[in-house]
Amino acid sequence: MFKIFSSDPVHDPIKKQAPATEIKKTTCYMCACRCGIRAHLREGKLVYIDGNPEHPLNQGVICAKGSSGIMKQNSPARITQPLLRKAGSDRGNGEFEPISWDKAFNILTERLAKIRATDPKKFALFTGRDQMQALTGLFARQFGTPNYAAHGGFCSVNMAAGMIYTIGGSFWEFGGPDLERAKLFVMIGTAEDHHSNPMKIALSKFKRAGGRFISINPVRTGYSAIADEWIPIKPGTDGALFMALMHELIRLEKYDAPFLKRFSNSAQLVCMDSGPEEGLFCMILIRIHSIQTCHTTNMCGMKRLRVQNPVLLRAPLLLYQASTPWVLGHIKVKK
Repeated sequence: MFKIFSSDPVHDPIKKQAPATEIKKTTCYMCACRCGIRAHLREGKLVYIDGNPEHPLNQGVICAKGSSGIMKQNSPARITQPLLRKAGSDRGNGEFEPISWDKAFNILTERLAKIRATDPKKFALFTGRDQMQALTGLFARQFGTPNYAAHGGFCSVNMAAGMIYTIGGSFWEFGGPDLERAKLFVMIGTAEDHHSNPMKIALSKFKRAGGRFISINPVRTGYSAIADEWIPIKPGTDGALFMALMHELIRLEKYDAPFLKRFSNSAQLVCMDSGPEEGLFCMILIRIHSIQTCHTTNMCGMKRLRVQNPVLLRAPLLLYQASTPWVLGHIKVKK
């Protein structure tokens, strides 16, 4: 039996081992890439992990992080059953005793029922990676607390949301860069430990085909080491660089205006009216001159609003109402 805090080796490294007796194909969960792997078993126990050459994502390539998944699986510190702090022990002492699942569920039911009956907002729910966040979030809202979060909120959700809003997709399970058709690839601050296997394969083919690779990163390691051009910006200046790039694209009109009008919400992002909100991301102020009735979802919940005199309404802008230049939010309202 393993001892959690023991310094004894998990196995004898020089002992002759018998070959694996079974191979099962599965998915690696050491990062969000979800590469295909083969789990080699000996008498039902995991003894080796390698890449699955038949998997379309990583095509047999596996990184060190994926190979080390066996350490997590066989770790003596892995929790396999509910643990309850021993009576009389202080928090932080690490003194626990195993209990049954039924007892664990009974304790949770009693505690959560008391919180929900008094003040549900005192309940905070946080889940780790690879949980169904839509389901856990629904549970928290039904419980009555706004205090819930998950791994993605501290990791990649901001990146995924930004790319989905701009180019319609994001890395990992949302898709990757289209390097098969690209001639220039700009990588900005990509973590080395995510999406690494498909990225290695794609970058290798991309560079062999004559593509140009630019990496923007404070350190030149990993991907940046093979870049055709490395731009070592100072840490924390990413926002300034992006704003400068966007400024030049808009100033030189190097953006695809019809695409922005048809497929994005660009026309409602920037406030152009003079005042404290000028130039900021906000809802558009629409001047209405002689409209007798209008629908404003945000202001009155789809109720009919009668307007007798010229007013300014803060309301969402319908994309097809926008006119040039679309990215500045100028619109025309028919009388």
